[in-house]
Amino acid sequence: MSTKIPLGYIELDSGSMGVYALNDLFLNYTFENEENWEEFRLMINILLQEYRQQNPTTIATPIEGRIHIKTQYKFYINAKEKNKTRSQDFQLDEVDNNRLKYVEFQNKAITIPPIQDRAIEFFVLGIGQAPGKIVNQIWLLASDANTVLQEETFMNYILKDERTSKIYPGTSGIMFISLTKLSKEKSLAGELAQFLLGRLPNPENDEVKRIAGTFNKSFETFKENREVKFTMTLAEKRWNEGWVDGREEGREEGREEGTATGTSRMLELIKSGLTPDEAWRKVNDERAAFAHSPV
Repeated sequence: MSTKIPLGYIELDSGSMGVYALNDLFLNYTFENEENWEEFRLMINILLQEYRQQNPTTIATPIEGRIHIKTQYKFYINAKEKNKTRSQDFQLDEVDNNRLKYVEFQNKAITIPPIQDRAIEFFVLGIGQAPGKIVNQIWLLASDANTVLQEETFMNYILKDERTSKIYPGTSGIMFISLTKLSKEKSLAGELAQFLLGRLPNPENDEVKRIAGTFNKSFETFKENREVKFTMTLAEKRWNEGWVDGREEGREEGREEGTATGTSRMLELIKSGLTPDEAWRKVNDERAAFAHSPV
C-alpha cells in the first residue's frame, strides 16, 4: 500500500489528525463555498474529458454554463414522512442545460448497503424527483468496487436496447471511475487522481495545481473552524476503532478513516436538527448494526 500524504493536520483534544483530500467532512466544507464551485467543475470535467477521449461516441457531456452546487443533497423518500431521506454528497445543477449531475466520493469498496445498490437507489431517486431532466450519477471510487467497475477504469451504465444497442431517448446514466487505476496513467486525469488519493501533494499541471491550491486554501480555514473541531473531537473521543474501513485495511488506518466517516455523518445529523449527543447515538447505532452484519 502506497503512503498517503495528508493536506495537513487538525488539532483535536486527543492530538493531531491527518486530513486528506477525500475526507467527506472536508469535501462538504470546501464545496459548499460558492467561491470554489469552478474548481469543482474543473475537477469533474477533467475526469469526463478523459472518459470522452477513451470513448468518443459517449453520450456523457462536460459541465457547461451556469452551475449551482448543493452539498449533502437530501432526497425525500416519502413525501408524507419528511424524516425519511437519503443524502448524496453533491448535486450539481447545470442551470442553462436542463441537466443535473450527482457526484459521490466513495473512499472504500465495502459499504452497507453495497455500492451497486446505493448507486441504483440514488439514480432512481434523482430521475424520479427531476422529471424531464437528464440526471447523471458520477461516482469517484478511491477503492475499486469490481461489482460495478468490472476491472475497468471507467464504467458508464446507460439504458439501451439489448439487441441493437440503440440508446433510449434522453437516457441518464451512472458512471463509476476508479481513481486507483486512473492514477497509474500518464495524463492530466491521472495526475488529478494521484492528488485526490494523497499520492501527489505537489502536482505539475497548471489545472491540477489550481485544484490543489483551492484544497490547500480551504484546509487552512477548515482546520481552525470551531464547528468542525467540535464535531471531530466528539467523534474521536468515542470512536475507538474503524467502521467499514477498519475491516479492509487494518485497525489504525481504519480508526482514522472510520472517524472521518463518523464525523461527516454526525455533522449531517447535527445540521438536520439533532443535538451532538443525539447525533452520536444515531451514528453509534448504525455502527453497531454494521458490526453485527455479515461481510
